[in-house]
Amino acid sequence: MSCFKLVPFNPENTETVLAWRNAERIRLNMLDDSTIGNEDHASFLRVLDTDESRAYFVVELRDTPVAAIYFTGLGGKEVTWGCYIGSEKAIPGLFVGLVIIAIKYSFSFPATESMRSEVASHNANPIKLNRFLGIPETGRILRYTSSGREVEFIEYRLVSGTIEPVLNKATKVIPSSIRTACENLKLEN
Repeated sequence: MSCFKLVPFNPENTETVLAWRNAERIRLNMLDDSTIGNEDHASFLRVLDTDESRAYFVVELRDTPVAAIYFTGLGGKEVTWGCYIGSEKAIPGLFVGLVIIAIKYSFSFPATESMRSEVASHNANPIKLNRFLGIPETGRILRYTSSGREVEFIEYRLVSGTIEPVLNKATKVIPSSIRTACENLKLEN
């Protein structure tokens, strides 16, 4: 049976996470576009152990790592999420599946009233998907990356009373294997 599994960032998946996160195609879309070393990542893992408002996961599909997804603001009214696809092999429907996971996970916290994301304005596919799913654009922000590049980020926000139409539209456009994987989502402790 096809399923997604969320595996918390940990020392065992550090090599995978850093290989993905340090790839140029990923760093190009990040506010912190620096290359992250093992020591910095180990420090970050220690911070995650004590900060319940943040969660970072490797997403596995059929026990194969395919992406990373992360959340901040957990337990508060607004959760911010982001992701990056690590798999070099194209997996039809994977990004839509990650959006579904983000919605389900974010709104599983009773205090959550909205879920937001920021997308670099040159990152066309997430922008197209947000528009297609009807997730409203709520602002544009000019920021400087850690390397000094000026990048415009587009902010999207989904409010708790509006998630069902987005989930319905998303589940209609994904392959049945990704739909089944979303339905069988598991969270590893």
